[in-house]
Amino acid sequence: MDKALQLCFRFVAYVMFGFSMEVVFAVTGIDRMLGYRLERRVPRKYLEGWVSLWMAPLHGFGVLFGFELVHDWVGGWAWPLRYLVWCLVFTFAEIAYGWLCDKVLGFHSWDYYAQSRFRIHARGYSLWTLLPAWGAAGMLMELYSGLMRHLSPHVAGYFLGG
Repeated sequence: MDKALQLCFRFVAYVMFGFSMEVVFAVTGIDRMLGYRLERRVPRKYLEGWVSLWMAPLHGFGVLFGFELVHDWVGGWAWPLRYLVWCLVFTFAEIAYGWLCDKVLGFHSWDYYAQSRFRIHARGYSLWTLLPAWGAAGMLMELYSGLMRHLSPHVAGYFLGG
């Protein structure tokens, strides 16, 4: 029960962190990465961001069973190598999840990438311009994941009355 509660805590923490990062990125950087201005529902001054609930499995399970595993493997490497690994791993994950959603749901929640000249694949499963951002996200995620791994036994102990 203790281990399951730790995994649930980290799953929720990763989903919330991923959603937060997506909203911030939608406000501050997506237009630059796309190479064109996205049409917005409200004026830019309101700093509106967006996220799709379809991203919860990628943020939760992807980080819990993908990122943590890769980080255990490359964690001792020099930071430039880890940065490159995260560039590739995050891009691959976005492409794979986009393809899966496209096949199962008939769309992926970032299908507006297909309009970009920087798209990867005709359907826009990712962007070449995102590779540096994915590397930075991986480096940030190393810190966050370390914190969540450290906190999860304490959180589980709290809820289990220990």
